[in-house]
Amino acid sequence: MTEPARATGRHRHARAAGRAGLAAMGFAVAVMLAVALLGPSAAVPDIGGGDPPWFLRAAPSDALVIRLTWVAVIVGGLGVGAGLYALRRGWLPARGILLAGTVTAVLALTLVPPAGSTDVLNYAVYGRIAALGQDPYLVTPAWLHKLADPVGEFAPLAWRGAPSVYGPLATWAQSAASQLGGESMAGTVLALKTMTGTAFLLSALMLDRLAGPDRARRVRVHLLWSLNPLMLWHVVLGGHIDGLGAFFLVAALLAMRGGGVLAGLAAGALLGAAAAVKAPFLIAGAGLAWAARRSAATFLAMVTGVVATLAAVYVTQSPAAFGNLVGKIGAHSLADPWRVITDALGLGTESSTLEGQLALGAAFLIGLLLCWRLPEGPPGLDAVRPALAWCLCWLLTSPVQHPWYDALLFPLLALMPAGRLDGLLIVRGIVTSLIYLPGAIGFLLLQPTALTRWILEVYRPWVAPLAADLVILCVVVLGFAGALRHRRTPARGADDG
Repeated sequence: MTEPARATGRHRHARAAGRAGLAAMGFAVAVMLAVALLGPSAAVPDIGGGDPPWFLRAAPSDALVIRLTWVAVIVGGLGVGAGLYALRRGWLPARGILLAGTVTAVLALTLVPPAGSTDVLNYAVYGRIAALGQDPYLVTPAWLHKLADPVGEFAPLAWRGAPSVYGPLATWAQSAASQLGGESMAGTVLALKTMTGTAFLLSALMLDRLAGPDRARRVRVHLLWSLNPLMLWHVVLGGHIDGLGAFFLVAALLAMRGGGVLAGLAAGALLGAAAAVKAPFLIAGAGLAWAARRSAATFLAMVTGVVATLAAVYVTQSPAAFGNLVGKIGAHSLADPWRVITDALGLGTESSTLEGQLALGAAFLIGLLLCWRLPEGPPGLDAVRPALAWCLCWLLTSPVQHPWYDALLFPLLALMPAGRLDGLLIVRGIVTSLIYLPGAIGFLLLQPTALTRWILEVYRPWVAPLAADLVILCVVVLGFAGALRHRRTPARGADDG
């Protein structure tokens, strides 16, 4: 076979893989939408009446909902992987198709009830408490529930005794949503989802701009963020406030690109705003500090922006706002990567201390390794590579793992060159997402079946933590081997435009 014929075959193969990837992502979004439209279920919390968000009350079985949610996550993640594979081999879909798909998906997923988590209901309750003139950092949802408040009656049982641990900007957003939604949980949830959906779209536009004129880099941004079903599920459909933090983080990267003292000040203020939504976004400051390293004035302006913003917003709240945040240190979650180790050692109350020590030591070492071995970052964006290194080391090793935390990770990954981290982090996103599904009802309340027993007794305690540990091991091995970046130069010409 001649070289032109082989090249034509490669281009045809890349185009087919790319179209299959887009179809898989579209199918995943359609399944997500169907789950939400079916109404209250094991995956969709009851939010009362409302028009919108629109939904039926079809009362689907637990088994059906579990299968649908698992299919959406697995097929969606595989679709992203197929799209990235095709992109490396020269497939270049039309940018207009990607943007239109993004807007359509975000709009549709915003106008239906949340699925996969009850967190957005917690946001609504905290917002209602603040709107009523109370302090959500001191007053718990149980107070609102006991008042027979029309929003408080939908407060998730598991969190009724927990005051807010979110940053002041998150509380302001929740309070604003409560003002818009009034005495309706459905209306407040819609307002919250509209905020996060808008933040998601604006982040996509800013990432597209940061990617620059290179068409392949722009496609990569949209595959890993704008059309990524894992992010669409958690940020848009789930309404997680992490999407607002991601917006401020991407805006900080865009501001820092300008260079100079004013750019450093603006970037610092925006990073401070991201951390005032959720504290872990502050970790990305390592990247901004690195980008400002050549100018003491720019560095000091960036630090000033961060400190001033955080001080300005936290001073408006009671000391409990910071105390509740500190109180989360030592916590762990279902997706805890150290769970297998501590269980094998038979540790009980001592596990939190050991997990904290393991996580801190591993995070520091992996962070140094990634700073050394990650491929060069995008031109003109010095902050991205170190920000990814330190955010990733924390997300890999933290005992507190939730799939929506990846809203901190995927915007940074999307701006980096293609590498073997892509597949590893997509797998990790799938694994951690499945731990929390269906999400609206605890597994102990579901109808016992062979599937639910397997998830509860095998997947959650063994398969998922071991998979997370395997991802950590692969990152370390590939880092030491200098193999985090794909060596192959992609062929061009497989346009779908």
